[in-house]
Amino acid sequence: MILAPIALALLTFAQSEQLTIAADLLHDGNGSIIHNAIVVVEDGRILSVSVGSAPKGALHLDGAVITPGLVDAFSYMGVHAATAEQRSESTPAARLAEVADLDSPAFGRALGEGVTAAFITPDSLNVIGGLGTMVKTWGGQPSDLFAAADTAARVIPGSEALKVSLGRDPSVSNHAPWGQPNDINTRRPTTRMGVTWILRREFHRALAYRQAGGSGDAELDVLVDALEGRITVRVQARRAHDVQTALRFRDEFQIPYLVIEEATEAHIAAELLLDPGVAVALGPAWDIRQRAVSTGPSLEELRAATFPPPVCCEHEHLEEDREGTGLYQLSDAGRDLLLLAAGEAATSAATGMRFGRAGSSGRTTPANPHLLSSAGVIVAFGGAEVHDYPATESSVIHQARLAVRWGMDPAQAIKACTSIAARICGVGDHLGSIEAGKSADLVLWSGDPLAADSNPILVIVDGRVAVDHRSVK
Repeated sequence: MILAPIALALLTFAQSEQLTIAADLLHDGNGSIIHNAIVVVEDGRILSVSVGSAPKGALHLDGAVITPGLVDAFSYMGVHAATAEQRSESTPAARLAEVADLDSPAFGRALGEGVTAAFITPDSLNVIGGLGTMVKTWGGQPSDLFAAADTAARVIPGSEALKVSLGRDPSVSNHAPWGQPNDINTRRPTTRMGVTWILRREFHRALAYRQAGGSGDAELDVLVDALEGRITVRVQARRAHDVQTALRFRDEFQIPYLVIEEATEAHIAAELLLDPGVAVALGPAWDIRQRAVSTGPSLEELRAATFPPPVCCEHEHLEEDREGTGLYQLSDAGRDLLLLAAGEAATSAATGMRFGRAGSSGRTTPANPHLLSSAGVIVAFGGAEVHDYPATESSVIHQARLAVRWGMDPAQAIKACTSIAARICGVGDHLGSIEAGKSADLVLWSGDPLAADSNPILVIVDGRVAVDHRSVK
C-alpha cells in the first residue's frame, strides 16, 4: 500500500476527534471554487465548510488545493474472470461484493491517485453478469493476516447495480456444439444478435413473473427491482450501435435508470443520450489508441518482469534492505510484476481488456468526454482495469486532464470524477462533494489537480489520513 507509516501514525485521528483543514483553494465538487477555505471534520464526516484564515492547529499546506475524494464510476479493481458465475449467460443474483478481491493492490494504487471510492463492476463474460457494488478504496478489513489494518477496500452497503454486457465480450468465448459438447462454453450466445435475444428473453420473463405476482426467485426478483427502478441497470456498450441497442432495450422495458459503461463511440449517438435517466461512465481513456486496444503488458512492465527485484519470502512489509543482507520485501509492485512474469497477471485481468476492447476500438477520440458533456449528456469517468498493473497512465484524474486538453470545461471535468460520478453510482447523498454532513473523503493536491505535475499530498478517507506523501521528494 502507498502509506507513510510514521506520518500516518501522527495524522490518523480517531473518528471521535476533530480535524480542521485549511487550504488556499477548494473545489467543492459541485463546480464552485472557494478561496481560503476551512473544512472541519468530525466523526468521519464534514462538520462545516467556511472561509477565513487558517486557525491555530489547523492542517495547512501552502499552495495545496482540496478536492473531494475522486469517485471512479466504472472499475474492474479486484475483479477478474474467476469472479464471474458462468453456469448461465444470465446470473442477475450473483453479487460481486461476495467474490471480489478486496485485498487487491489495485485499490492501493487507486488510493494513491486520489480515488477514495469506486464502483466495481462484474466481469463482462455473461450477458447479465450480476450485481456490482460501490467500495471505499481504504478502510476495510484485509483477509491477509500480515497486512496492516484498514488497508483493504470496504463495501458500501445498499449501493448495488445490475451489470449487462453488450458487444463481443459475452459471446467471444462461446461456440456452437461440435463433437462431445462437454465444454462450459458450448452454448449461446455466439453473436451480438444472440446477446440481445438473451437480454430481452430474461427481462420478458421478469415481466411475466411480476404480472403473476411471483416471489421467491432470487434472479427474477433482481430483474424486477431493475424494472421498477430500485436498482440501476448498467450496460457495458462500446460501439455506437451497441449504445443504441442499450437505449432500445431501455425503451422497450421502461428501465428508469440506465448507466452506459465505457461508451467508446457514445459521441456518435450523443443526441440519443440526453434523457435525465441515462448517464455515461467513460473509460479508460489512454494517451494513444494502440494502448487502448492492446492485449499485452507494456514495454516497461516486460522489462521489470524480466529483471524483478530480489525478494525474501518473509517479512512481508519491510521494503528496505534488511541490515545489509541483500534481502528485500516483495512489494505490491514487485508481486504484481512477478505474477506478470509468470503469466498470472494477464490471465487474471478482467475480460474486457483481453478480448472485447481489442475489436471495439472503432471511431475512438479523446474528445469523447467534451463532445458528450457539451451536448448535455451526463458524463463521469471510470478507470476500468487501469489500476490492475503497476505501470499505468490513465487513472481517473488523468482522464479528467486529458478531457480538458481535448476541450472539456475544467469545472465539468472535476465534477465528472466527483459529484456526478457519485450521483450516477447512487451515493451522491454522502459522497462526491465537500458539504456539511457528507463523508470526509478529501484529497489535498500539490497544485491544480488538473495540472500534469500535480499529485496527491494527503488522501483522507472517512476523516482519517490514508495516504501521506508530504515527505516524498
